[in-house]
Amino acid sequence: MKKNIIKVAVILISALVLYYLLLPAINIHDIKFWFFIIFLALEYFFLDISFSQKKVKIATKTMTVPDIKASKLSSKICLGIITISIVYIFVTTLIYSPLFMAGTYANRINIESVSFDEIPAYSFNTTAIIDRDSASNLGNKVMGEMIDLVSQFTASDEYSQISYKEGTYRVTPLSYDGFIKYLKNRGEGIPGYIIVNTTTGETALNRLDKKMRYVPSAYFNEDLMRKLRFSYPFDIFGSPTFEIDEEGNPYYVCTTYTYNGVNALKRVTGAVLFNPIDGSSTKYAIEDIPTWVDRIYPEDLVNEELNDYGRYSNGFFNSFIGQEGVIQTSEGYNYIAKNGDIWLYTGMTSVVADDSNIGFALVNLRTHQAQLIPTSGADEYSVMASAEGEVLNYGYTATFPVLVNVDNKPVYLLSLKDSAGLVKMYAMVDAQDYQQVYTISADKDTKTAIDELIKKISNDPTIIYSDLNETTIIIENIETVIYEGNTIYYIQSAGNIYEIAFDDAYKEYILFLDLGDELEVYYEDGPIRVVKQIVSRKENAQ
Repeated sequence: MKKNIIKVAVILISALVLYYLLLPAINIHDIKFWFFIIFLALEYFFLDISFSQKKVKIATKTMTVPDIKASKLSSKICLGIITISIVYIFVTTLIYSPLFMAGTYANRINIESVSFDEIPAYSFNTTAIIDRDSASNLGNKVMGEMIDLVSQFTASDEYSQISYKEGTYRVTPLSYDGFIKYLKNRGEGIPGYIIVNTTTGETALNRLDKKMRYVPSAYFNEDLMRKLRFSYPFDIFGSPTFEIDEEGNPYYVCTTYTYNGVNALKRVTGAVLFNPIDGSSTKYAIEDIPTWVDRIYPEDLVNEELNDYGRYSNGFFNSFIGQEGVIQTSEGYNYIAKNGDIWLYTGMTSVVADDSNIGFALVNLRTHQAQLIPTSGADEYSVMASAEGEVLNYGYTATFPVLVNVDNKPVYLLSLKDSAGLVKMYAMVDAQDYQQVYTISADKDTKTAIDELIKKISNDPTIIYSDLNETTIIIENIETVIYEGNTIYYIQSAGNIYEIAFDDAYKEYILFLDLGDELEVYYEDGPIRVVKQIVSRKENAQ
């Protein structure tokens, strides 16, 4: 009896310790659950053998050895549990494999074929120009300036892409800089998060009045995943995403999943919104998730679904024999802001490497809405190589491009960086003719530089941007200033001051300006109105 109590006690303690460390979902679809069961069964099997002993005489000595026969029943039970677990994993993996369920794999995502004009016209405020690496560099720079924090905390490497206050941003929380500094600072918690505007590069550390206690970098019961598991023991979670709501309050978006069998045909069931400040949380079905949330469907799952769609639409065997109509995603992705949501963008290309895309796929990371734009063009890596070739003498490397809509045609926008990771130039490449490459120095402010690139690549020189205003200037007074070698015109008209930087693209309009001349322009509002486009000029007839 005493031995049985000891065995049960050892198993219970082992189960608690293993559960605390491994954090399996109590769910037959979770592979970690089966590892948990198999480990405990093996442990009990060896404990049972070690506690069942008999004395045997070997030569002139009597020795105590495990009595395998005495533990025969419990051994059979344990081995039966292990066998059933392994068979269940193997059989369900086979049954739910593409071999038998190619059609189900192909239909994991419902893709609608749409025209290219579904991609919004280029707008500076919603185009994520700054990539994750640049955002990380900006965040590290801000952290380095926070003398009171830099010795205790680091910037997490998450940098989630979000849509926030009608712009695009990357956000990342601070994290404890190791176990010792966690012990030192856990009483107060994580003081804030870093936010990076991915169009302007403006970066700030937002300090919180109430600090974050339950985060991935914490330990013991303050570890985010441990707190989440104890609150939701039956749900399967992936990696939580750090986001902020429209008021700037921090949350972790913890997507919940299920599978067919064990780890087959992964699909999203909903999400838990977790407050890292007080540890409170709310579980939502997919259709009830608040609209400020940007990422419910993780990028790796979306890419997996797109590849299954392209691979198995014509059956399993066709995916490797014949390969008729088999397509796949290009080896990379980026983001497009559309209707207040973040959409994953990736090229779709043939499985035969031919340096071209047959179209573009867009997937809403909140709603799972998917669109396929059947527009052929160069793949992203060919475009990157083409842009690097334009500045070969500098040795710059290109970032993965963003797809933008310029004058209703697909154009790639990318940055060119030096060996230190600093952006030195911007480039635009025609997606359908990647020999058309236009570059501009990053010395100018980002918006001005990209506006000039758009004027070069657009077929319509009078292209109007959604964030510009139109007016006709009647020149009442004009002054010129030379700044850093550039000629800038300041024009007074109807109580307003307009700034026009000399540009070869419209030099015919601004050379020899005179009082009374009329200019039809598009401008960016402000104390001084900055002219971005000149459409026409009418000279003073007097």
